[in-house]
Amino acid sequence: MRQNGLQGSRAAAAFAALFAAAAAATACADVNYRERPAAPGWTVDGWGARVPFDRAEADRIAAGEVTVIGIPWSFPSGVVNWLFNPTAERGPFNPEWTWQLNRMSFWKTLARAYVETGEEKYAQAFARQFADWLEQTGGVPPESGYNNRGSPWRTIEEGLRLLDSWNVAFEVFRKSPSFPDDLIRAFVRSSMAQAKHLLAHSTGHNWLLMEMTGVYVFAVTFPEFPDSEAMRREALARFTAAARSQLLPDGLHDELSADYHGVFYLTMARIFRLARAAGLECELPDDFQDLLRRGAEGVLAMTTPGFVQPRFNDSFTVPAAGVMGIAAEFFPDRGDFLWAATGGREGAPPAGGTASRFLPYAGIAVMRGDWSPDSSYLAFDVGPLGNCHEHQDKLSFTFWKGGEELIFDDGGGQYDDSEFRRYAISGYDHNTLLVDGLAQDRSAPRRSDRPIDAGWTTSPAGDFAFGVYDQGFGPKRAKLAVHRREIRFDRRADAFTVTDEATSADGAEHEYTLLFQLDTTNVVVSADGRCLRASYGPGRKWSLEMTFDGASGVSTASGRTAPSPAGWFVGRDDTNVHPATTVFVTAPRALSRRFVTRLRAVRGPEIPNP
Repeated sequence: MRQNGLQGSRAAAAFAALFAAAAAATACADVNYRERPAAPGWTVDGWGARVPFDRAEADRIAAGEVTVIGIPWSFPSGVVNWLFNPTAERGPFNPEWTWQLNRMSFWKTLARAYVETGEEKYAQAFARQFADWLEQTGGVPPESGYNNRGSPWRTIEEGLRLLDSWNVAFEVFRKSPSFPDDLIRAFVRSSMAQAKHLLAHSTGHNWLLMEMTGVYVFAVTFPEFPDSEAMRREALARFTAAARSQLLPDGLHDELSADYHGVFYLTMARIFRLARAAGLECELPDDFQDLLRRGAEGVLAMTTPGFVQPRFNDSFTVPAAGVMGIAAEFFPDRGDFLWAATGGREGAPPAGGTASRFLPYAGIAVMRGDWSPDSSYLAFDVGPLGNCHEHQDKLSFTFWKGGEELIFDDGGGQYDDSEFRRYAISGYDHNTLLVDGLAQDRSAPRRSDRPIDAGWTTSPAGDFAFGVYDQGFGPKRAKLAVHRREIRFDRRADAFTVTDEATSADGAEHEYTLLFQLDTTNVVVSADGRCLRASYGPGRKWSLEMTFDGASGVSTASGRTAPSPAGWFVGRDDTNVHPATTVFVTAPRALSRRFVTRLRAVRGPEIPNP
């Protein structure tokens, strides 16, 4: 226990290192951090959704029981080993466990419990865990190796600590007698060392957004340091330049992932709210609010009838309310933002034209019947890979009826070293084409800087879009064939027609196989192979009917592991890996083949055999 200050030679050495590393930050010693006013714009919830009061969970965390990336671990005697990784022992290895342990997101649960109860055991647990972290890490970022596996100093974690969990914990616990003065000073000095480290070693993409937001939050929260103003302005300049570059003209983040679009938007919102609260809004560039508006419009265009975002590239199931709730706060005149934020309970859906949208830089065609909760919805990917977190999924699509996903994109699973992860990001786990059993494989382009021609049309009668894949197949990326896919939506019939044309690119005959991914194992194919029906189980409102022209065979696989995986839903964080169904639609070898697949949702959780 270190409730009464730093104890032990390693802890004392760490504290001394902090003083040496932070020699320029002498203002720290002159500030009474217990009595000073709360930081501008501070809330106990930090940068994201409200942290609920959960006494049982807080007690578990105080006892050293934590859950990181969905994997629980109980540390003996409640002493957190900040350099530990249980996946190194149990497999599959996932370096994110150690990295994300060091985000200390569970400190917000302790903070909420302390605010709600005033019980010192929660402050004591926080102080003990911080002292252990200080002793184990030294409290000062190294100049090399900081982004290596096993390091508590990965720059994304430094940024997230400063903008979220450390900011919350400091504001809540700084008045507690269980958080002694020497630990308070060590906490502030370590924060300053991390902010300076981030300015010296910032990276790119969504990481840079979190890194610079962390620096900005630190500099605004601790204005007493001599460098705070310069740090604040530099962080804002770097952040804004990156945000401008990363947000596509159509309103989606260029990583083409709902998850990382959320990172873009929440970091933007964190800076915007803090600048307003601190009286620094005048420092924000003129287009800052326009970036926030466009980023919300991209989410609105993609929102499914169930008010979540489709899981393209690496993504868990992201509720639209995460972004749209913030957007409705910032743009109170936008009733469509409020509508999406409240799940249709308030405001009004977008007006004018059809409900369908084409995002020409992201390359995603969204076809929907209307904005009603039972509408059909299909999102068709004809665009680039995305900058980071990419999947091999060009021409894939996801099909929803109301809030139920009937043909899925599962989001790619955890960032671990497993066969499931490799499968989930490959063309084999998407609604794509195989050529001689080989899935598409490309490395570019990662983004498009001009509008993509998808032949997009939308009218009251329906929608149309097409895309072409003419790159490689298999690990050698051999250019075996060209795949052209057209999707038509008949709005009156509430049905989709998917037309696939596969043409040899090397002059040889090939076997062509379409893949469709269904999150159910209750799938029946008719004897003649022309019809498939899928039921999704009790409590589900809709089932799926598919008909096929041009196929010589239709087969399915569920939970298959050999000779290669097939029939799995590989969720990320929110849904565990579980058996699903891959549908294989094949035709004999030929120079070219044409398939026509018709999709429609049918009412009822159970459907008769075809």
